[in-house]
Amino acid sequence: MSDTPPITNQQTYERALRQAHMPAHARRTAVANAAFLLPRLRPGMRLLDCGCGPGSITAGLAEAVAPGTAIGIDSGSAAIDAARSAVAATGNVRFAVADVLALPFPDAAFDAVFAHALLQHLRDPLAALREMRRVLKPGGVIAVADADHDGSIIAPHDPLVEGSMQILRELRERSGGGDPRVGKRLRVLLHEAGFVRATASATAACEGTENAARLTGEWQARYLEAPAIGGRAVALGLATADELRSMAAAWRAWGAHPGAFWARFSCEATAFRE
Repeated sequence: MSDTPPITNQQTYERALRQAHMPAHARRTAVANAAFLLPRLRPGMRLLDCGCGPGSITAGLAEAVAPGTAIGIDSGSAAIDAARSAVAATGNVRFAVADVLALPFPDAAFDAVFAHALLQHLRDPLAALREMRRVLKPGGVIAVADADHDGSIIAPHDPLVEGSMQILRELRERSGGGDPRVGKRLRVLLHEAGFVRATASATAACEGTENAARLTGEWQARYLEAPAIGGRAVALGLATADELRSMAAAWRAWGAHPGAFWARFSCEATAFRE
């Protein structure tokens, strides 16, 4: 990382976010990340996966509704290209570039709609949920899962590590890139979007092994060092280049600590269209 990270524009910052998270998104599965929806799926259903990324969850959802169809949509063409390359063509799954705020489907076209880690990235998640409701059949189910960065515990305590998490939250919010605390509001948003019988739950992901902590510490450090991300933080006055270097070093030290542990919530909710 240079002494002064370059000032980058919003589009470059958002593209950097996508690229940084793509490998993790490709490891998601329906069993691990859509378990709260799977019991409600039946063969023959037509399902829409919004913000599908590289399609690894979509593939499992397609298996659950076969011979019905699962369609994965994402606003990023790179994500859709990755999905088409990674997911075997089974005949009942396909992918398309589309905007969740203007879905290219008629009213009441789907039996189920799913969105994982999507709402936190949207400036207007309520508008997206209303659009999902439009394409859902009466009686159809919606399932959404999202992070809430307020639900995080980490040890050992390090002000630099914890300060970096606050900076990254502010970076997301001040860049107009959504709300990283949206998880706690899923039931509220579903109600406001016109859905009924919303139920919510939460699961915790954690790093609690030597290898997991080391990998996470290194990933977080490189994230802070990425020019498009670090440069954006500097441009917005959230941190200096020296502070970001210190935070990256703190994350690597955290990852090497024999007692390192980090847990955070993923919130989930289902609801129905009357």
